[in-house]
Amino acid sequence: METPFYQVDVFTDRIFGGNPLAVFTNGNSFQEDQLQKVAREMNLSETTFVYPPTRDEADFDVRIFTPSREIPFAGHPTLGTAFVLRRNESVTSDPIRLNFKGGIIPVWAENDKGTMQHPPAKMLHKLNHSESIAKALGLSIDQLDDTLPVQVVSTGFPALLVPVISLKAMQEIVLNLQTLKEVMGPLGIDMIYPFCRETVHTQNTVHSRAFAPSLGISEDPATGSVAGAMGAYWASLEKSNADLTMTIEQGYEMERPSLINVEISKQEGEAQQIRVGGQTQAVFTGMMLL
Repeated sequence: METPFYQVDVFTDRIFGGNPLAVFTNGNSFQEDQLQKVAREMNLSETTFVYPPTRDEADFDVRIFTPSREIPFAGHPTLGTAFVLRRNESVTSDPIRLNFKGGIIPVWAENDKGTMQHPPAKMLHKLNHSESIAKALGLSIDQLDDTLPVQVVSTGFPALLVPVISLKAMQEIVLNLQTLKEVMGPLGIDMIYPFCRETVHTQNTVHSRAFAPSLGISEDPATGSVAGAMGAYWASLEKSNADLTMTIEQGYEMERPSLINVEISKQEGEAQQIRVGGQTQAVFTGMMLL
């Protein structure tokens, strides 16, 4: 049996940038035990499988797999899957409502970008600027930015946000996997997300990297789900009620530059609505032989 799939690059204005994604628009072509094997074969940060909706308020059900396991929500698979469904004219409504295991996410088409509504932010554990966190990143403690908090934040996919002092320090990151496991294990999370306020391009807000080796993701070139968490974190630092926009640059160390746009509406100094967006590029289509 031949099953078509589509590969796209998300959060980029050109192919070979951003975060690649494989999309299988007919998930019913696969048996349950094949899904993880297919994702491992594709060997991308994530692969998605699309199904008919099981909820009246959704247009499609979508499942997301990393090379090692299924996850309930992720950002670039949301935008990339919506892009493929629109490109194939599978749906014409705007927004497209995609039903993930983490809930229904609406995705709008806005000019040349897609924009998704994030789940509400949860500001979780704050940690000390410790030697162990620095060591997990292959850095010294004086390379962490002690003017900003180290914190776990989630908008559906929790990550440990770690402020780093400079671009130079960001470029020096080399994971110490044993120490990383010791830091992340008690928190019950998979991704560490170092960032700094110094950027490659001055118009951008922060420079970030993302690592989730326990998910089979040695480094992620663009992380939309954590971009939403980053937006909530950034908004929490500014106690005014003014809405916030920011642009996150990521993937530069991997030579896959990515730009992620984040919009935060605030009330009483806290993030109330989070939208994350960016451009997606079609790269190729193919057939999987089963």
